[in-house]
Amino acid sequence: MTLVAAERISRKFNDQVILDDVSFTIKANHRIGLVGKNGCGKTTLFEIIAGRMELDRGVIHRSKQCRIDYIEQDLTAYTEKTLFDYVASARDELAAMHTEIAALERHLQHQPEDSERLNQLGDLQQKFEQEGGFSFEHDVETILHGLGFEPARHRELIKYFSGGERNRAGLARALAGKGNLMLLDEPTNHLDIESTRWLEEYLQATERSFVVVSHDRSFLAAATVEIWELRFGKLEFYSGGLEKYLTERAARRTQHQHRYRHQQEEIKRLEEFVRRHMAGQKTKQAQSKLKYLGRIKRLDPPRGDGRAARINVTSSGRSWAHLLAVSDLSLGYGANIVVRSLSFDVYRGDKLGIIGRNGSGKSTLLKTLVGQLAPVRGEIRLGHQVEVAYFDQELSDLNPESTVLDSLWEMDPQAVVGKIRSYLARFGFSDEDPFKLVSSLSGGEKTKLSLARLLYHPANFIIFDEPTNHLDMDSRERLEEALIEYDGSCLIVSHDRYFLDKVVGRVLYLKDGAATMYDGNYAYFREKTEAVEETPTTRPVKSKEAYLAFKEKSKQRGRHKKALQATRNEIAGHESELENLHRAIENEIAPEDWERLNASTVRKKKLEEQLLGLYARLEELEGVDLD
Repeated sequence: MTLVAAERISRKFNDQVILDDVSFTIKANHRIGLVGKNGCGKTTLFEIIAGRMELDRGVIHRSKQCRIDYIEQDLTAYTEKTLFDYVASARDELAAMHTEIAALERHLQHQPEDSERLNQLGDLQQKFEQEGGFSFEHDVETILHGLGFEPARHRELIKYFSGGERNRAGLARALAGKGNLMLLDEPTNHLDIESTRWLEEYLQATERSFVVVSHDRSFLAAATVEIWELRFGKLEFYSGGLEKYLTERAARRTQHQHRYRHQQEEIKRLEEFVRRHMAGQKTKQAQSKLKYLGRIKRLDPPRGDGRAARINVTSSGRSWAHLLAVSDLSLGYGANIVVRSLSFDVYRGDKLGIIGRNGSGKSTLLKTLVGQLAPVRGEIRLGHQVEVAYFDQELSDLNPESTVLDSLWEMDPQAVVGKIRSYLARFGFSDEDPFKLVSSLSGGEKTKLSLARLLYHPANFIIFDEPTNHLDMDSRERLEEALIEYDGSCLIVSHDRYFLDKVVGRVLYLKDGAATMYDGNYAYFREKTEAVEETPTTRPVKSKEAYLAFKEKSKQRGRHKKALQATRNEIAGHESELENLHRAIENEIAPEDWERLNASTVRKKKLEEQLLGLYARLEELEGVDLD
């Protein structure tokens, strides 16, 4: 069954074309991921599908059976409702039926012989049951729990919730609705990893159609089976899920480049023939080719994604090896302790991911580390020559009344305008973009501007709080590549599992006020925690022996990983010292200073011998299989 059909629709704002002659169909059981660059018009398309925005041209058909559930952005009208009542209002007809049933029951208590009202009650109860009324309260509680709302907050008024919590409430209401088409705009932006995984499972199990705007690659891969890409006002359609989309998109663009080049070569050849022979002996042939040229449907030239961020993360120089020491740290707000007795170390080159449920203390930890909050107890020590930069997910460094240009220029008031504009262009702000007000930017554009400010001055220790929120996929990939190449250290709070797998080498997991360190990326953390969770249920026989064997193997892997890291660190230290010695012997030590030359040469030879042993040790360790 077709729910929505669009025929050659177009929409533009001022001179910017958002949709250009676009057609599509949404049918029952469609599971569509809508992707595209920040500011390309994905939310506009949702507004049009939902009937909240007019078209410049074309038509949208919605079937009589189509019922749309859409995440509301503005909850001002609901601030006096409780969270539960707001979400339940997605099914106001059930509340009305429930009220009517209660009234009929009260009436029949006093007049049990009223057969007409008795029949009416029976019909109404049957309809209420068919519509899921008796299980609806439980369904709402399940959704709220899945999205990370504690039961104690279900009866709290909406007006006391933060912006991110209100977005989650809007998502909960859309999921609780009866519509057969859900439009979900960036539903994972304010979800922790556990809630995102719950939403994936919910969408996998639902029979409702949905279109979801998201740049979370793990989420799209798990939840969708079709990808629509909005690009330069056109929709491109890909079936088969995210991985197939990424492969086919590259193939399509390569093919289009080849076809366009060959067509241009053919056009040029024909035009040359016409020019040479129009007034000669081959006039008729030239006229025929001229007519053919007029009939050719010319391909659009390939358009590169020129607005993609070209992010470069530069270190301010080497710090001491022991960069950060956190000892017996407890943190929170007054008497409300969020995390207790936290201890960990960060060394030069570390990229540490911090994960945990919303409210587990991730942002509180970062704010404590950068000095915005005082620790309740414990000690934080920074190493020597450590320069810290902090990315705040609230983007509180941005002034909405400033232009993009002025927002960056204040980082370096003495810089010439050309330098500032050139730097902004690396983050996708070109042409007239630098003169836009910050308040007019999309969420992704604001994130990129805040990143541009953060990275303008080099630092060797960067603390990120949700850096990928609102970023499109291309920008996330650029940031990943930049951080992989970055030779400084990072602490990164993120719920983007794909990003964590690519960038971090360790994971700090906050749960119930405690913290556990895992020496690997998110996939490693998932493997370890799932193995622990599954052991008691999947191996009931000899569970103690299985647990002890698992524990011993885990210890062996931990020791092996530490030995690998220690060997690599030692090799890096030796190589660095060798480089310094070689430079000193060749360029710095005077030829007549034979004592220093001799000592340096002896030390160089000793280091080279030790390196041979270390390389052999590394090869041996890398060949060990503990699986």
